[in-house]
Amino acid sequence: MSISFDIGRFLVRPGRKLYGFLVRSRVKPGAVAEIASIPARYNITILHLAFSRTQSSEKPITALAFLDFTDSDISPEKLAEEVGKLEFVEEVKIIKPKVEGFIADTASFPLMVSASRAIIFSEEGLKGLIVDLRERIGSGAEAILYFSGFEVGRELAKKYFGVSELLGIKGLREKIIFAADVFMSVGYGILEILKFEENPPYALLRIHRCMECELGRNAGKPFSHFIRGILAGFNSQILGVKMFARETKCIAKGDPYCEFEVTPDRQKLI
Repeated sequence: MSISFDIGRFLVRPGRKLYGFLVRSRVKPGAVAEIASIPARYNITILHLAFSRTQSSEKPITALAFLDFTDSDISPEKLAEEVGKLEFVEEVKIIKPKVEGFIADTASFPLMVSASRAIIFSEEGLKGLIVDLRERIGSGAEAILYFSGFEVGRELAKKYFGVSELLGIKGLREKIIFAADVFMSVGYGILEILKFEENPPYALLRIHRCMECELGRNAGKPFSHFIRGILAGFNSQILGVKMFARETKCIAKGDPYCEFEVTPDRQKLI
């Protein structure tokens, strides 16, 4: 059973005195505990704490914290001064609220996933892109979503197969399992590889909590075009044969999960 995770780019707490802190620090054992102990001494509650990734323990990391100062007498400036005295802390930035009870990370930009810039689409934003667009222009939108997904899938295959090579992953199936973990970690859905064959090329894939099909619950028919395009494009890139993905089961028509068959599309090389 997976557990939901709020990535916390902003926080709403009406009536509370909220501030954000961005702390740049060298990596060392116990660093988090030392930093966190300082707000605790002043009755400040840490409402959110997140860390950037680092590829090496030699490089500093950035921590983002949203703090509640409502029940504390210390100023944010004084807290920043105290944290900055720690020998491993290189920099402390205060993020001041523009509206009481609301704080957002306005100090770090752009968002990154590994070495690539990223953005976040909430469910509401995805609804506008995936559902409302279809209602406006009909089947044309479905084709756009599929072929857009196809190209996304090809680009993802190029990127993450390159990463898998760096990790020493050699087998094609093992590389796909690695990519399935990435697929889940960025929120598309929980991907299971039921069958995968190279010759003849074929894949049977199951997705739990497919982000696209959850937007189309009660549609009464298979709903995925963008995600199945991703699956087709991904498999086309890794197999060197143009593939087509068909959704055979879908939560939008009452099935417990979504399933996709990925088969050759006219055996055309890409």
